[in-house]
Amino acid sequence: MHTKEKILIHKGIDMVKRGMYEKALEYYDRALEINPNSSDAWNNKGVALYRLDRVDEALQCYSRALEIDPGNLDAMRNIAFVHRALGDLEKALELYETVMERGGDAYDLEAKATVLVALGRFQEAIECIGRAYEMTPDPRFEVEMAAIIGKVQAMEDLAQESSSSEQGGG
Repeated sequence: MHTKEKILIHKGIDMVKRGMYEKALEYYDRALEINPNSSDAWNNKGVALYRLDRVDEALQCYSRALEIDPGNLDAMRNIAFVHRALGDLEKALELYETVMERGGDAYDLEAKATVLVALGRFQEAIECIGRAYEMTPDPRFEVEMAAIIGKVQAMEDLAQESSSSEQGGG
């Protein structure tokens, strides 16, 4: 990576952190003028576009980043995140599984568990959070595990109450 390209990408990242997404796009476009095949520039441009609610353009940038570097896990994570946000949970799950196959981390397992919960696949979600905690003993994983278990218990209690009231009311 060229030094100037790297500087421009880092300036763009700084602008995103400050909420200055249009300015970030200027830096990423300048970096892409230097190197149109910069996977990092395309991925980060996607982040700025997503924050501007330009979702289709963001997905195109993430996809371009992956075309250039199929090993760019950040771009794949970002695509999965967008699909999750759009409610395309099966696609998001597929992408998170691919991230994990390619060396993802505990936080990728956490994201996968979030999708599994949304799909109602609680046992798999609990297993994911358990594996995440084994990889990285972050206390938030314990909290998430307890929340999922609590949700399952509440659903079972509700089903039991419903069943009891049907039997008693008949």
